[in-house]
Amino acid sequence: MNNQTAIFLSQWNDSIPEGSGLMLQSRLEKLDESKVSSLAMVSLKSPIIGLILGLFFGALGIDRFYKGDIGLGILKFLSIFIFIGIFWALADLYFVWQGIKKDNLNKINQQLMMLGV
Repeated sequence: MNNQTAIFLSQWNDSIPEGSGLMLQSRLEKLDESKVSSLAMVSLKSPIIGLILGLFFGALGIDRFYKGDIGLGILKFLSIFIFIGIFWALADLYFVWQGIKKDNLNKINQQLMMLGV
């Protein structure tokens, strides 16, 4: 594993699903070193921020807005007026956490596909 691959994997470790690091490592090692720097442009969202937003503002749908699920954020906000909104907010603590990690992995995979790997 080259140095740049190790740096990216360590930066992405908490932002992608567990177990996906090995797959990314094999793809990064196939990548030409002149193209590796373009991976620094991939903006990943923090699952920790999503979790904090869910804890404090989850019933309002703010965590879904942060994740990028605007429609679900609006629906979640509207559901606060009925009893199901409380349960949805609690369940979303997990779903937003994992969803952000999957979205981040998809962003990285799309960038790698654009680079030809």
